Amino acid sequence: MSFTLTAWPQPTDQPMPTTVMQAQGQLDAVWATEGAAPEPRFLALARALEARFPDSEDGESDMYDHGLDILERSPDKDRAYNINLYPRDDSFELGFNHLIVQANDLGLHVMDGQNGVVYLAHGEVLVLGPNSAASFTCRLDDAVDRKDWRAAWQECRRLAPQRLPEALTVWALMVVQGRMAPSHPALGAALAQLGGTAPERDKRVRWCLDKVPAAHRSLQAQLLDGLRNAADLVALVDVELQRAPSTQGAGGGGAAPATAPDAATAEAAAALGVEPDLVTRAEGGSPQAQCKLALKFMQAPGKGTPALAKLAVLWLERSAAQNFSLAQALLGDVLLRGWRNVPVDMARGLDLLEAAAAQDDVDGLNFLAQYLYDKSVRLRPGQDTIEKLKDPTSQRYQARVPQLLMRAAALESPRGLFWLAVRLWDEVGTPRDDVAAKAVMQLARTRAAKYCVEQPETLALMATTPADSKAVMALAQELGRDLKQLPATLNARHAALPQAAASIAPAVAAPVASSSAPAPSRRHAPEPDDEDADEDAYTPAPRPALHAGHLALGLGMLGFVLWFMFITSLGKGSFKPIALVVGVVSAYGVWRCTADLDWGGLKRTLLSALALLPGAGFLVGAAVLLQMVRGRT
Repeated sequence: MSFTLTAWPQPTDQPMPTTVMQAQGQLDAVWATEGAAPEPRFLALARALEARFPDSEDGESDMYDHGLDILERSPDKDRAYNINLYPRDDSFELGFNHLIVQANDLGLHVMDGQNGVVYLAHGEVLVLGPNSAASFTCRLDDAVDRKDWRAAWQECRRLAPQRLPEALTVWALMVVQGRMAPSHPALGAALAQLGGTAPERDKRVRWCLDKVPAAHRSLQAQLLDGLRNAADLVALVDVELQRAPSTQGAGGGGAAPATAPDAATAEAAAALGVEPDLVTRAEGGSPQAQCKLALKFMQAPGKGTPALAKLAVLWLERSAAQNFSLAQALLGDVLLRGWRNVPVDMARGLDLLEAAAAQDDVDGLNFLAQYLYDKSVRLRPGQDTIEKLKDPTSQRYQARVPQLLMRAAALESPRGLFWLAVRLWDEVGTPRDDVAAKAVMQLARTRAAKYCVEQPETLALMATTPADSKAVMALAQELGRDLKQLPATLNARHAALPQAAASIAPAVAAPVASSSAPAPSRRHAPEPDDEDADEDAYTPAPRPALHAGHLALGLGMLGFVLWFMFITSLGKGSFKPIALVVGVVSAYGVWRCTADLDWGGLKRTLLSALALLPGAGFLVGAAVLLQMVRGRT
């Protein structure tokens, strides 16, 4: 199945259409007459489509059917050009946007006949009605996908009078990040609010709001009021951006005074293929760009060089000096660990982590939790047990560990969620609550899959049992409905436990779920195309460890197949006993395997009962097996 779009040039003897019906009439007239010569823009369009999304050898993954070979060898004289777009996967929107932009840039209109939308060459979009499935931000989406921030900025300004939520959100992100002008978090947050999208529905809006320091919240409210009443939105934004360096102090996330171009930075960035625009913005004082540039140096292939390490620390220092929380977290971790022979500075490193955690930076929260854990808990040599130190300082550290991780988990940090489950299991800073630990791990199976894959032994240790499965799943569902409430829910639960009155961190041995932490995550400040999104959350969950239920499920299905094959040759005495044995095996397999899935007890009981029946048993077993293969919970 394909999606057909039609491109054609504006006839010189006709007016520009102003409605979809006028555009359709114009297109009909164009199809009815042949041109004097092949239209060269059709060939140019086909080549542009092929350049961005090349055809595959077998054609199975082609984005377009553009007929480039025919246009190059024997073009016709048609005055309109049909292109088929294949909606194979999530890249369909990218291909659609690219086609519209390339056609419009060549002076071609595009008709989307399926949805009744016309994309005119000068950028205007015609629709049949208010509910038409039109993409008013094709050019903006395309620019963001290509990371062409200059084009994205220009498109946001062009679309500003329409006050489209998506355009305002992208513009807000660029203003906060200081992409094409000095960073102005208060103005960016006001633009995000102007779009009308609730922060609970769009993480990018939430990110913009979170970047506004408390001292500038009143300024944000004033700017929002001004934007709502502005007759010329672009003019107001331009005026306010010119005030950004003076109104946004060092503690507000704004741009610091520009630094002189650094030859060492420029040379190292060029060698690593870093975009020149990023270096320019970093030297211009953008704390986001400075931190991102430091990350480029930190993540250089191999182990890098001492010179790159010095440059990374230099740019982290400049960004952290402007109170940019991610830079504070990274620099604090560097100073505490002595990363790549950087001199250790425990006091300053801890202060930086505390500052980042105070701003609810997820890396700051996770790094600080790990540091406090390492300082207050010891793994007994040669044993799978931990010893929680009993001095007052260690006990204070242990009490803070789960609280920091709860805050990180509430901010949807995969790392925070996984290690919270582990620390709850190890009773670090909390009373024993296996149900809570397993419930958090159930969430981590899908929301922190990367960490689960790296720790299969931990998953096996914290697997649910028939005795606690119902309670674990119920709590997991409650926590998963709103992660922001996770700290309050768990703290209230722990306060109600009988052992909560006792000392939370006794110096006794405790079973350890895991003693080694993976390398710290290195989240960039979010980009407009993927704001604050963590890929771990979309990684499939690891499969549970093999157990007797899997074997029983397989044997049950195989038994049903063999039973059906030889049913006519079975005697009356063996017919029912064999069916009963196969049914019982299959029912056990279904019951045991569905314990690994997030299904209620009533549903599991019903499916297990159906599995006793020969025909239904095979279908139920196949359905459960399919769910497990897909990794759904």
